[in-house]
Order: sequence, then structure tokens, then C-alpha cells
Amino acid sequence: MKIAFIYDAAYPFVKGGAEKRIYEIAKRLAKRHDVDWITLKWWDEENFELDGIRYVGVGEWKKLYTQNRRSIKEALYFGGKVLPFLKKQKYDVVDCTAFPYFSCFSAKFVSLLDRSKLFITWHEVWDNYWYEYLGKAGFFGKFVEKRVARLKAKHIAVSNFTANCLEKLGVNAVVIPNGVDLELIKSVSPSDDRWDIVFAGRLIKEKGADEIIKIVAKLSKLNIEIKALIIGDGPEKIEIKNLAEELDVKDLVHFVEFVTPEAFYSILKSAKAFVLPSKREGFGIAALEAMACETPVITLKHPMNAVVELVEEIGLGISVERQEMPNAVLSLLKGELRLNLKKDIDEFSWDNIAKKVEKVYEGIVLTKNR
Repeated sequence: MKIAFIYDAAYPFVKGGAEKRIYEIAKRLAKRHDVDWITLKWWDEENFELDGIRYVGVGEWKKLYTQNRRSIKEALYFGGKVLPFLKKQKYDVVDCTAFPYFSCFSAKFVSLLDRSKLFITWHEVWDNYWYEYLGKAGFFGKFVEKRVARLKAKHIAVSNFTANCLEKLGVNAVVIPNGVDLELIKSVSPSDDRWDIVFAGRLIKEKGADEIIKIVAKLSKLNIEIKALIIGDGPEKIEIKNLAEELDVKDLVHFVEFVTPEAFYSILKSAKAFVLPSKREGFGIAALEAMACETPVITLKHPMNAVVELVEEIGLGISVERQEMPNAVLSLLKGELRLNLKKDIDEFSWDNIAKKVEKVYEGIVLTKNR
């Protein structure tokens, strides 16, 4: 099969969950199929190949965020660039990440012309959250999201949580979760640097990295020795660093913008807890990776946080209210809170996930070609 993944941000240039999912699945499918990643040009040279994936830049990269929000202008720009490129190509499968939406309309239009099979992969469904994100203008975001949900395509959800949200929009999606590189995790040793709590994610408001600072500040006032590591970059970084200085814990919280997967797993194996105070997660790959490293997860109990479902399913984690997070961390550090795996994580290996995706692709393509 000739397969195209469509998303405006590309791994390893941008390191979010959606980018990682495409990369891990695509490089495995590339061993048996022709795979392109249609994206923006995050690199300097011409289009290139990495791990069997051909990276195709259809336009120059633009800032993903403006005023701490995903840029609508960038999303429109990418959607506009995707359309003419796809019209010149012929793919058996086009897998378009739902957000930021406009590229899905381009992919659907071309699929009607060349009869390629369109898949739309959903990480999140925002619905009424759009009003919190954009105020009154949230009506536009909610409207566009619903239009994408109504496109005739094979819809894929990365979690049961996201599938349930899609069902409310009238979409019956197949669930294929995100995964972890279990072989790599098994091959690395714990870091010599020991961390009490680790956070990893984009430094945007919804991820709640500022809560890590508040937790450290509260526990340090109780004379609890604590050392935290925040891994990530984003528009909230300066604010979060300023908060650490304001609460007099800048020496207790270390910031790193990027670490390799090997280094990340090594850090997780040496950490006492992975803390994710995010109020909006469609899956939570970093939390799954922490549990695969046998590191307990503490996450925020919030109706839009799919990690709540994940820790309940796997067992090595808990979800708590925001005000309870410092006490949950303290109980874990003191050994009073004991958490154990109750589900085999092997089924979440990227090898298994890629096979599931391939099976869904082949099932639809073979049916179309009969």
C-alpha cells in the first residue's frame, strides 16, 4: 500500500503525542509499505527520509501557537497547502490527524476525486471546551470540529474516552490506542540522577506544569526534601520559571527542554513519581511510558483527562482532585501509597499498535478494491 500521514507538526522536530504516534506507527509500516508524512517544512534541506518514512514539506513551517493558543492562521495555511499536493498524488490510504481540522477537508475533497481511502485519527474531542479556549469565538471551533466528525471516513480514536466523545457526535470510531517502545525501555538503566517527581509535556496552560511548582513549594514548607524535573517547552515556560522563583523553589525544580527517548526512560526509572496535572489529555503517552518504566503516575481527576481512564485500566497510578495532589505525592514519597500494575503493558507495544492500524487499513482498502 501507498500510505500518507497528514499532520502539520512532525517528529522529531516537534515532540508531542500526536507526532510520536505517527512516527512510531509509520516507521514500522514503512518496512512493508510506501509511507509519506505530509507536513510543513521543519527542516532546512530538501525532502528527506528517516527510518523509511519520506518527509514531504508542502509549505514553510509556521508558529503553531499565537498568544498561547493554537494558531488558526497556521491551520488554514497548512490545509491550503495540502490540497494541491494531494491532487498530484495517488495514495491507497490517507490518514489525517483530526486537529487542526482544515487539512481533513482537503484530504476528503481529494479522496472523492481519486477514490483513496480516508482515515481520520482523533486524539481529542473538545466540544464545549471550545468556549473556554476561545470565548464566544469557540462557536467557530465547535462548528468546524463537528463538520470534520461528519466527514465520510474511517474514524480512529486513540482511547475509549475519545471514542465515547465521538459517539456523542454520532461517530462510530474504532479504538487503536497509543503505545510504548517496550524493547527500548527494557534496554535502558535507571539514571544516576534521582528525581522525586517528573513532569513531561508541552508547557501550555492546559498541561498544568505550574502545579508541579506549587506542589514542590507546599511540600518544601513542610520540610520535605523534594526535587522535581520538568521536561518540555512551550509558551508558558517563562511564566512557570517565574513562578518557581516567586515561590522560592527555583533550586528544587530543574527544567529541560528536550531529552532523547533513552534518556527519558532512564529518568523515569529513577523517579519516584510521574505527575501529570493536565486537565486535557486525549490519551497521555508519557503517562503510559512512566507505567511501563514501573514508575507510579499521579494525574488530575478531570472530565477531559483520558489519563484518568488509563491509570484505572493499568493500575500503576491514581487520579486525584487538584487540591489533593500535594498530599498524594507526599503519601507516595513516604511509601504510604502503594500502587501496582494490574494489566500487562505488552499489548501497548508500538509493534502491536502498528499491526492493528495496518489491519484496519488493509480491511478497508481490500474491501474498496473488490
